[in-house]
Amino acid sequence: MSGAIEAQPSTGQWGLYGSIWRVIVAAFQPIVDLRDRSVVGYEAFARPTDGSSPTALFAAARAQGRLAEVDRECRAAALRQAHAASLSAPFALFLNADASALELDIPDLPAGGPTLVMEITERALTERPDVVLRTLTQLRTRGWGVSLDDVGADSRSLAVMPLLYPDVIKLDLKLLAERDPADVARVVTAVGAEAERRHVTVLAEGIDSDEQLAMARVAGATLGQGFLLGKPGPLPDRFPVPGRKLRLAGAGGDPSGPLPFARVTNWRRPVHGPLALAERAAALLTEQAAALGPTGMLLAAPDRSHASDRFEALRDALGFVGVCAAGCLDDTWTEVALGPGFGACFVARRVEGDEWAFATSYDRELVVECALLLMARLASRVVDDL
Repeated sequence: MSGAIEAQPSTGQWGLYGSIWRVIVAAFQPIVDLRDRSVVGYEAFARPTDGSSPTALFAAARAQGRLAEVDRECRAAALRQAHAASLSAPFALFLNADASALELDIPDLPAGGPTLVMEITERALTERPDVVLRTLTQLRTRGWGVSLDDVGADSRSLAVMPLLYPDVIKLDLKLLAERDPADVARVVTAVGAEAERRHVTVLAEGIDSDEQLAMARVAGATLGQGFLLGKPGPLPDRFPVPGRKLRLAGAGGDPSGPLPFARVTNWRRPVHGPLALAERAAALLTEQAAALGPTGMLLAAPDRSHASDRFEALRDALGFVGVCAAGCLDDTWTEVALGPGFGACFVARRVEGDEWAFATSYDRELVVECALLLMARLASRVVDDL
């Protein structure tokens, strides 16, 4: 296969890999339009040429503290091979990414190449929210698309979806098959709603049988990949007639700008009252958040007069809870609850003495904007991995 690369570390050893990295190449699995079986693109997978496990490669890289470096080299190999094979538009090329690698190197969009889509997992966002959100904004300005991967593996993906503004949502059918039918229905419904709201493309992965193909269609997927549709391997010498070009939504969230208090009260007149009344209003949001269960999230930025202890009770009920440093939003108080079909943002600010101004918005777009702003202010790895 053309385009193989071999990277040698400048210092240190690779443990079980010895003193040099293994040669890495990419294998490409076709992504197929389920409506007419035409190929719309390919996903690149890293493959050590000696036949060893890619999982072992990344595990060793993580143990040596060089995951970002290996991730970058794998992506470079895929792009080099795609260029050598003359893969170009209207085909798409899906690439996997590690948040640390992207933080160090935001790749430009090669001229005249395929539509490039970066795959991000919900784990990447919850582990390094500030880095991922900043990186995705830069990627979109350079013309990249964004795919949310492994939806179905973890209920928390459903809460994360609106924050990533994905162009593609990938449903993992194998993981869905292991879940309770009620969970499957919840996932499929949430993905369908987000896809319709954002004009997102739904891609079902893991289609290895006719039964799974039928499930993909029932779930609303228009694209699919799996062994039934094509195995990973070298890019073809002659590409098939391309199908419909992948459409990118072309929009993303902005984790900067006015603080949530200003955003909410810009159109919703705040209520004025004593602290006890403001706390009752905040408690209503907390109760609504608890009802979201593992598919929901709560983000909070308390003012300096409020401790974060009261959020502890939600850690076992929700998918995750993220709390910013007290006073970080100009000493205003913000709480956001977000989940499939529900979003609310409570904001408050002390006026003087015991008088507070507060308001709650249920406008989903506004709530997502406020959630993005809070996520961007969370320190890395502070969101609970429950």
